[in-house]
Amino acid sequence: MIQRIQTLWLAFIVLITVATFFFPIVDFTFEFKSMPTTQHYGLIPQASTPESEQFLQLTPAWSLVFMQIGVALIALVSIFLYKNRQLQVRFVAGGLLFLTVYIAFLLFVKIDGIEGFNLFGEGLKQKITRAYSVPVVSYNKISICFPILQVLLFILAQRAIRKDERIVRSSDRLR
Repeated sequence: MIQRIQTLWLAFIVLITVATFFFPIVDFTFEFKSMPTTQHYGLIPQASTPESEQFLQLTPAWSLVFMQIGVALIALVSIFLYKNRQLQVRFVAGGLLFLTVYIAFLLFVKIDGIEGFNLFGEGLKQKITRAYSVPVVSYNKISICFPILQVLLFILAQRAIRKDERIVRSSDRLR
């Protein structure tokens, strides 16, 4: 049934995914013309002002955007698979795996970059270092908590689905 607790957990995952697009993930603070300058980086780039035209303009992180949309779609499809709980558990496990890849890609490849490993291009920190000076990287605590919260909600949804499956099996056994 759609009014189960796992539906609530999966709906929260979709809402958190939407919220992820409105918060910057990381702030880079660096020296430019002997003035401290801050560049915000999120899934959607911040609107540029005339004063910031000379700074590094960051484009949307399309890989991260598509991964977050994928996480939301997996959660949304899982909501409507309530009649087939085994498939729903597999979808939730796949979403959890996909989200783990997203977190690793976000923190280790996109932000910091991997030294000597240029398959995905250099990290944002390396680009700013090359263009201006060594930046101070400060992660936005709210934005970094979103993927962790999504992982927790996926785990709670999976536990609730398995609990429902056990209840159905035990009631079948009683018949």
